[in-house]
Amino acid sequence: MSMIDNIDVSKLEQFRAFLTDNPDKGRLSLEAKAVYERQAGRSTVHIGAYTLDDTRIERPTRHYTIPFGAWREVEEAMGVGGPTDRMEPVEMALAATAACVINAVSYNAVRMGIPIEGLEVSVRSTVDPRVLFALRGPEDHGACFGQVEYSVEVQGDISDEQLTMIEQLCVHSPVYGLLAEAIPLKSTVRRASATLAAV
Repeated sequence: MSMIDNIDVSKLEQFRAFLTDNPDKGRLSLEAKAVYERQAGRSTVHIGAYTLDDTRIERPTRHYTIPFGAWREVEEAMGVGGPTDRMEPVEMALAATAACVINAVSYNAVRMGIPIEGLEVSVRSTVDPRVLFALRGPEDHGACFGQVEYSVEVQGDISDEQLTMIEQLCVHSPVYGLLAEAIPLKSTVRRASATLAAV
């Protein structure tokens, strides 16, 4: 068994071969639910079960609860009672991008023999809240969210060719694609048929 960075490389290659040989398998259905906390701008997000192909997988250790909101200074400026610091959704989108780029690079680097000793991804952007507060229409989303920039720092005995490979691997991140590509969204808005769960 060949283990690199705690990955069994032969099993990783078997997994890649399975995905290649079975184009209709290996699909994940993911979901997250945000529950309004009855305070404007605040919600609790629940992440739990997922489906792998046709098998729903649900176990207590996968239940994550994340409080979302804004920054204390911004909440104070908006008149939010009991201002506090919370994770802001755009920050989490940037964080998810950084983490997913690390996934795309690290999973592939181990099988390609790229000796990464350290890897750090920083993602940044600017946000103009005018669309959020309906001062501008949704057609202006492009103007409200500035260009997303990311930088990758790699530590290790890396050749220039391997560094170029790492740069190419970054764009294999699904979350990178979610931000970089025009992924269509479908929405449904309806009245609740029962009392919604409290946080």
